[in-house]
Amino acid sequence: MSFTVRPITPEEYAAAQAVWDACFPEDAAGYSDYYFACRTKPAYVLAAFLEDGRMAGALHALPYPLCFGTQVKRCAMIAGVATLPEQRHKGIAAALIRTAHARLAQEGVCAALLKPDVDFYAQFGYRPFAWHEQFRVEAGELAVPEPALHTPSAEEMLACYDALAAEYNGMMVRTVRDMELMRKETAVLGGEAFAAGGAYALCLAEEGGAELTELVGRNAMPLVYALAARFGAVRFRLPCGARPEGLPKGERMMFSMLCPLNREALLAGSGAENMEELLSGAKKPNCTLEFC
Repeated sequence: MSFTVRPITPEEYAAAQAVWDACFPEDAAGYSDYYFACRTKPAYVLAAFLEDGRMAGALHALPYPLCFGTQVKRCAMIAGVATLPEQRHKGIAAALIRTAHARLAQEGVCAALLKPDVDFYAQFGYRPFAWHEQFRVEAGELAVPEPALHTPSAEEMLACYDALAAEYNGMMVRTVRDMELMRKETAVLGGEAFAAGGAYALCLAEEGGAELTELVGRNAMPLVYALAARFGAVRFRLPCGARPEGLPKGERMMFSMLCPLNREALLAGSGAENMEELLSGAKKPNCTLEFC
């Protein structure tokens, strides 16, 4: 079985969404409409085509500017790596990833990030990058004041985000529009944005409580307790090493993996002398928040 990998044309965008929906059926109820309208575009999509012209798989390489040290680096988020079920185990995903890396490096992108899958992505040069701790807090678990909740503006969210991002390597450089899209994505998934005390959370209700898909703020725990009181319990993540005093130890989880495409460009200005030092967070801790 032979196939070719190439960028799609605008006319093939609907076929790329059909591949996404077939491979991620949980998104077909509405999320993929949002994603293809607001988060990706034809120029970001590579696809694999069979000899008869059918699209058998696709990959999205989204622009993802990341801050390392005091410099903003051209990076990419690899998302939606998908092969139609009947075409799997034929090397399509591997070919998509290798082609994406070659094209990105040629365009001057210095690193790619993605959601962890050590067993698969390590073979392409991806290394563990950012680690989080997963927590669960129930209503009334800790006796602390619960501030009043409000719906944050995109500008308020960005101010919270920028304050946190300055403490880490690897945080995406966001804009007000990015924050508006985060709120819209949460709404598409049936959730809400809440804020209190200089922190915000993107919140999805679930059975028995809620999941905070993003929690940002230097003092976010009052917001956590207020949301626990509202929903009965909340699940949330914090960057490893950021656990506030009094919160029991959580479950450690790898959150993102990084593949350097141009090591020299990635290290320049990062504060790290080599990749091991950068990946370890020895000079400055690493963090990413997006699950793309």
